[in-house]
Amino acid sequence: MNLELASATRDLLSRERNELADLHALLNSLDASEDDLKDLKTALNDLEGVFLLVVCGEYNAGKSSLLNALLGAKVMLEGVTPTTDRVTIVSYGPEAKEIEASANLMRREFPADILKDVAFVDTPGTNAVIKEHQELTEKFVPRADLVLFITSADRPFTESERQFLELIGSWGKKIIILVNKLDILETKEEQDKVLEFVEQHAQKTLGVSPQVFGVRAKAAFKAKLEGNRAELAKTGLSEVEAFISGVLAENERVKLKLLNPLGVAQHLNNEYQDILKQRLELLEDDRKTLEDVDRQLSHYEKNMRRDYENYVSRIKTVLLEVERRGDAYFDDTIRLRNVIQLMNSERIKQDFEARVIRSADRDVDMAVSEMVDWFLQRNHNLWEDVMQFVNERRKAGENRIIGEVGGRFQYDREALIRSLREKANNVLESYDEDAEASRLADKLQSSVFQSGIGLVGGIGLGAAILAFVSSAAIDITGVTLGLTLAGIGFFIIPRRRQQAKKELHRNMQTLRDGLEESIGKEFDQELRKASEKLHTAIEPYTRFVRSELERLDALKGDLEASKTRLDALRKDVEALT
Repeated sequence: MNLELASATRDLLSRERNELADLHALLNSLDASEDDLKDLKTALNDLEGVFLLVVCGEYNAGKSSLLNALLGAKVMLEGVTPTTDRVTIVSYGPEAKEIEASANLMRREFPADILKDVAFVDTPGTNAVIKEHQELTEKFVPRADLVLFITSADRPFTESERQFLELIGSWGKKIIILVNKLDILETKEEQDKVLEFVEQHAQKTLGVSPQVFGVRAKAAFKAKLEGNRAELAKTGLSEVEAFISGVLAENERVKLKLLNPLGVAQHLNNEYQDILKQRLELLEDDRKTLEDVDRQLSHYEKNMRRDYENYVSRIKTVLLEVERRGDAYFDDTIRLRNVIQLMNSERIKQDFEARVIRSADRDVDMAVSEMVDWFLQRNHNLWEDVMQFVNERRKAGENRIIGEVGGRFQYDREALIRSLREKANNVLESYDEDAEASRLADKLQSSVFQSGIGLVGGIGLGAAILAFVSSAAIDITGVTLGLTLAGIGFFIIPRRRQQAKKELHRNMQTLRDGLEESIGKEFDQELRKASEKLHTAIEPYTRFVRSELERLDALKGDLEASKTRLDALRKDVEALT
């Protein structure tokens, strides 16, 4: 490309280089694929390269025949089977020669005047049975400054052609459509009908009306070789050559050369805006789900404390019933008529246990056991909910990430979700209900025994409470020792009865308060540990979601600003005269 141009054109060229370099840096930040980054870099480098006219279409549409006709020599192989198995760049050279640049790229030089201004590119057929052929063509399309799209009159505008034309259009390429083999149609009416059909469907696919020509490539090549101008005029090739010559005029060629990298840049900008949108939507869903987990954890703690009060109330109710029965027992037992009986401590103890304690020890143990089971089950359920969250977010990521585009974002997100899943899975798999219940019950008992309310360790909690309450019965034995049946016994016994009841009330209140405080303290500690364990497991992913939302939101603004500048640059380039 000649850079000795008007200052306005040089300014556009400088702006374009800067915009493409900035976009390259942006796509790097988005972990763009190596192929996309390479396409953008190649587009930037191609600004300095020769004008590339790329010929593409389905195999057997006549691409090689058309190139031979344009060049006026048999430069390309022709055949009914796919003969072009690699991209072939045909450029000017003083003599015909062939250079194998790579396994997928062939360079041919040929002394044709038209090649002094443009290089022709022959590509493998887009619907060839060999998949790699189409992939080669698709990868080369971004480099095209102008595309000659060849279709055949015997099967015009097939579905595969429509899809490929749509791909070319997405790169912002200027396209000329040639309907080859027009001579197989017998009448001009049939030919015009096919040309109109192709033009209408191309306009529908591209959103613009491309230039459409009908040609007979083989006949044109033959006429050129024979120097038969009259016959050549009938083939439609002259109109194609005239149009290409107009495109290759200096100003138009410069304009197309500038538009080509812009098309690549705009295509990639749009593609990664879509990818960025999907990533942000995915992370926003993650954020909302994490907020749901936080709310769930808050409800979990609130509900646990509420239900905990119900279990403690059951224990307190058992003890209140013991106290009520104790009052009735003292009223009935500490009487003058029972003086002899009151001297028998063993009998009083047995009677007290039968009438006052009853099944209180078992009831307390059962309430504590059920509380332990309830706590462990709720904690287990919470981790199951976390596992469900992890699986949902992992599945969402698999469904929402496009193809192989993901890079560091996809890797980091998957790694954090995998780590969280492993932690949740370890908690669930290592859960041993019996062992955990035994551990928590032991901690509750130990906490109660260390609370200072006078219980002795080494026995069950219910049995310890039984021993504590039964001491009240022993305290009342022998209340009449040293007393006579007459005299002060009538005054002392009622006082001793009230004293025993008062002592029982005080001891039972101390017991209830001590149990509530010690069990409550242990419950708070276990609940805090459970919450902290979950928070610790989730925090790395929460931090990632928060930071990635901020980072990608900033990149979204940068991409949108880049798109605005690219659109403005395209308008300025198209305005060149």
